[in-house]
Formats: sequence, C-alpha cells, structure tokens
Amino acid sequence: MVGAALLTMLLIPACSNQPPTSPGPPAPPPDAPTANAYILPGAVGLGANAFGDEPIVVQEGERLRWRNVDTVEHRVVADTLSLPEFVETGTLAPGAERLFAMNTAGTTRIHCSIHPEMVGTLVVRAR
Repeated sequence: MVGAALLTMLLIPACSNQPPTSPGPPAPPPDAPTANAYILPGAVGLGANAFGDEPIVVQEGERLRWRNVDTVEHRVVADTLSLPEFVETGTLAPGAERLFAMNTAGTTRIHCSIHPEMVGTLVVRAR
C-alpha cells in the first residue's frame, strides 16, 4: 500500500501537461519609479531624433516604459548586450507599450529594426 502511494506521488508531477517554467528577468517592485521613452510621431523621418533629441536616460532599478506614439509599427532593438534587461521591445503597434525592469547600469545604441534610420542611445545610470 505504501509502495502504491509513493508511486502515485512520483507519477502525478511527471504526467502534468504544464511546461517547465524558466525564470525570467526579475520584475520591478510595484512602487519602482517608471521612466517613459517615446517613439515620436513621424519617427521614420526623424532619424537620429526618432526617440527625442537627447539620449534616453533612466536610473538603475527603474522601470522603462517604451510607448509608440507614432502611427506605424516599430521594433526598438539594442545594438549591444550591455543592458541585459533590454534586448528589444518586440513589434509595437501604434499606441502600444512595453515595460522593462532596468537593473543593470550601462549604455547601448538602439535602433528600429523595421526602420534602421531611426537610431538613438539608451543609458541606465547607476544609483
């Protein structure tokens, strides 16, 4: 009887249809400050000013919210892996946004993979 109960305890997790979970990047605390970065209206024609005329600067530990306020889709991509929490936004439809927890200080150039002429710099400053 004990053997059957032990076998049942071992088989139930093995028969689960749930995929194994892998840890993702740590979520920012709910009260962490949020810095907003915008893909500006008419960004394709703005080139190096598509994200504003200054680098995008956030503090280590802040959340970074990318917002597409343009009328076309964009996909912002980091040019280096120096900021592991931000690799890309994925495709952002007009009005869409993505949130990232920025926990590593560093700098990377960024660009839109759909419109490569859109370029900028993302800086995460150490606290």
